Amino acid sequence: MQNPISLLAQFIRWIANIGITDTISFYEKKKTQLINLAVACGLPFNVYFAIKNFAEHRTALGIINVFLMAGAFLILIINSYQKFLLGRTILSFLASALFSTSAIFFRNGSEYYLLLNVVIIIIYFSEKRFLIGFTVFNIFLFICIKIFLNSAVVYNEVPFSRVMFNLIWAVLAIVLALLFFKNEQLSYQKQVEEKNRELEELNNTKEKLFSIIAHDLRSPIGQLKASLDLVNKEYITPEQFLPIAGKLSAQVDQLHSTLDNLLRWSISQFQGIQAVPEYVSLQEVIGEKAILFLKQSIERKNIELYTEGLQLKVWADPDHLMLIFRNLVANAIKYSYQDGTISIRAYQKEKKVIVEIADNGMGMTEEVKESVFSSVTMISNTGTSNEKGTGLGLKLCKEFIEKNKGEIWLKSEPGKGSTFFVSMPAAQ
Repeated sequence: MQNPISLLAQFIRWIANIGITDTISFYEKKKTQLINLAVACGLPFNVYFAIKNFAEHRTALGIINVFLMAGAFLILIINSYQKFLLGRTILSFLASALFSTSAIFFRNGSEYYLLLNVVIIIIYFSEKRFLIGFTVFNIFLFICIKIFLNSAVVYNEVPFSRVMFNLIWAVLAIVLALLFFKNEQLSYQKQVEEKNRELEELNNTKEKLFSIIAHDLRSPIGQLKASLDLVNKEYITPEQFLPIAGKLSAQVDQLHSTLDNLLRWSISQFQGIQAVPEYVSLQEVIGEKAILFLKQSIERKNIELYTEGLQLKVWADPDHLMLIFRNLVANAIKYSYQDGTISIRAYQKEKKVIVEIADNGMGMTEEVKESVFSSVTMISNTGTSNEKGTGLGLKLCKEFIEKNKGEIWLKSEPGKGSTFFVSMPAAQ
């Protein structure tokens, strides 16, 4: 059972977030939360003074307290329907009218709440006609009340302690409102600066990425075109073309992989990644698709491939899994030496299936390990057979794995190979 402090904190959060949704702006959200808390905090005082005023036969002042309570509930209800401008307009008019009335007839210091009202108006209203109109109106009322209070006319004056309470509470509320919004403004400014830094880093990453892609695409396409031109113009015979066909095929495979990753990355940047999970056999995705797709690359380096536990099933998007494991196996091939070994091992641990893809290739430095999954750095070493890369494949793997409620991590040492671990929800 929750303790009273925890329940109170939940209740305060519930009050503050009345009418708040993800669709409204950060600044609008903070303004609405403060209004909700302000009117809610005023309710207990109005209840207390309403009872006290009725008990002391100050019926008119008690009625004003009741109206203030009703207005507070009305504003919370209006905010719950997201009619924020209407709620603030009613709040300003109601506060101006009731505070002025109680200040004039009872001399209880309520005119100082008009200054609080001015602060709230300046903070909350962005429309110039409301901002200027309400501000001038409240200042005018405050000046008129101060002039009137110098006269001898009084309806039912309250004790001086009540005046001091209203004065202190009004000043405290003004200070708290200003401090709150100063803090929120600084917080918002820090968020904007952080976003600007992230955008700058992202732009730098994209520029570097496109420069790498432009270079890596130009080279194999240029060589393929030149070779085909030699054949078409009969400078070399088809028989002479065969020895270089294998090398061109490897370059085209790399080109295809790069273009596919680039296309996937572009879609994820502009449309987001949407996972459609289903029960998927690892044998179907890894053994029958990813490995088959990379068969020529495996044979080219004469790599021994070992698999274990691929009969397990996971709950994930099959297209996403194909991209993930194709990139991870391709990465293992790329950094494996001639006649190397790659092992793919799957096993279940509680409600997760973990797939290990290990090679005994060149391994990674600490700098490369820290960058492979980063969205703002782009480092890619050349493979053992001079294979080019962009560093985009592993970043895509991380994004797609996380969209399927999985995790990815790695262990690697220079000269000792690398092992990638993928954890995915097991089929239940």
